[in-house]
Amino acid sequence: MQLQFKVKMDHHSRENESIVPSLTDLEGFLTEHNSNVVWLFVATILSCGWIIYLTYYNSRNLGLILTLVLNRLYKNGYVHIGSFSFSVLSGKVMFREIYYINEDVSIRIQDGFLIFRWWKMYNPKQKQHDPKAETRLYITVNGFEFHVYNRYDLYAHLQELFGLEPTIIPKRANTKMKKSRVKTKSKLESIKTETQDPSSSWRSLIPVIKVDISTGRLAFGNRFLPQTLCINFDDAFLTYTTKPPSSHLDQFMHIVKGKLENVRVMLVPSPRHVSMQNDEPPRLMGEGFVVMQSNDVDIYYYMDEPGVVPEESGENAEESPGSESTKLQDLPPCWGLDIVCGKGTDFNYGPWADRQRECLWKFFFPADYQTLKVTELAKPRKPRQILAFELRMNIIADATIDLLFTKNRETNAIHVNVGAGSYLEVNVPMTVSENGFSPTIKGQLLHVDATSSMLYRTLLEAEMLAFHLNAFYQRIWNMPQEWQCEIEVYKATYHFIFAQKNFFTGLIGVNLH
Repeated sequence: MQLQFKVKMDHHSRENESIVPSLTDLEGFLTEHNSNVVWLFVATILSCGWIIYLTYYNSRNLGLILTLVLNRLYKNGYVHIGSFSFSVLSGKVMFREIYYINEDVSIRIQDGFLIFRWWKMYNPKQKQHDPKAETRLYITVNGFEFHVYNRYDLYAHLQELFGLEPTIIPKRANTKMKKSRVKTKSKLESIKTETQDPSSSWRSLIPVIKVDISTGRLAFGNRFLPQTLCINFDDAFLTYTTKPPSSHLDQFMHIVKGKLENVRVMLVPSPRHVSMQNDEPPRLMGEGFVVMQSNDVDIYYYMDEPGVVPEESGENAEESPGSESTKLQDLPPCWGLDIVCGKGTDFNYGPWADRQRECLWKFFFPADYQTLKVTELAKPRKPRQILAFELRMNIIADATIDLLFTKNRETNAIHVNVGAGSYLEVNVPMTVSENGFSPTIKGQLLHVDATSSMLYRTLLEAEMLAFHLNAFYQRIWNMPQEWQCEIEVYKATYHFIFAQKNFFTGLIGVNLH
């Protein structure tokens, strides 16, 4: 029996030796069949596989890993990164299919890249907040989309205010209120630290940021609204920097200036709208109703970073209250947006567009029907207050304004041609006084030539038409409002016929309806 067992074991060992060759057998085989060719073939296959992995799969795997890590760390939304790759030598970071989605907004980027010029010399003693400093960070984005479709925190506050059952993420709203308080405290601390040592801020390292966007869209609306407001543009060249503030009491001024090409502001029907749309626009242009379009638009956004209200000292008290130094010190932080429209500028408005504006306004800014509280003056050691937001729009080329309305399923229009040099200024107050608040609108139209869609088309010709509108809103929501409008016309010729009576009556009736 023992002999038979040994014979069987030897038989099995010989079979294993024949199936799995040993190292000596493999070495002998390679030396016999020219090992250099075999190793070259194996190295070529492995190199091709590694190149294919780096080209097609490495960036996607990094994007998947970053997506999992970010969603594990950040719980207040969903972040998706389709692919991610970087190069240390060139300072370039490339990405694709970037999504950020939460309850209120969504940000989508098709692809893009980021270049950080780390090889440029860093001088911590360079001039602070210099808008002409070198660009160290450059960002290019293709297919950018920013969509605002809800305001959960505001509606949660309204539910709490009206005593309704908290159904809209009540815990999240409370946590955000706490976070806002923490942010105010951290903001005060950051103001103190940054004023003490401005070179420690990241702006000393990256004073200028350039962003190029190809094919962008800003959308405001959802399926519960009949129309969605969309702002489309083909190309945008933006530059972010800082410069000294308007008052030395503030820290610095944020500046975003840029140029947009082929801008279109449209009212587009909301997809999957919950109800039937019986209110049709008077004119469709492509995807929807075009409110404004222009070939070239230049923007200049500025905002002072508020500083801290100083304490009254003996030196300041001795100065006369009407001196120039005190007037410069008392300038409030500035906040505004300047828009310059170039060639091919067209505006379209009317009763239908105003109704859609009202729907959007009521959804995103719902009324709480509460008495407005008087804004308290900022106390010493507290951040300074921004008093108003200023919007300016200048037209540097000939433009057209169409006032459209529909009567008996027939589109009527008032067509106005205006010349270069026309402008519009809007001042929106950010504070409330004892008497309420008062926004203002003023502007002027040069070389006005207005016609109507009637058989006799000529309506108005004027060298200049200036207007100034003051609106007074009281603190109580249902109190009377007062509007004051002043219109000045220079060298005007108005062509009046009796048929215009029914024309303007129809316009007023449609607007009231």
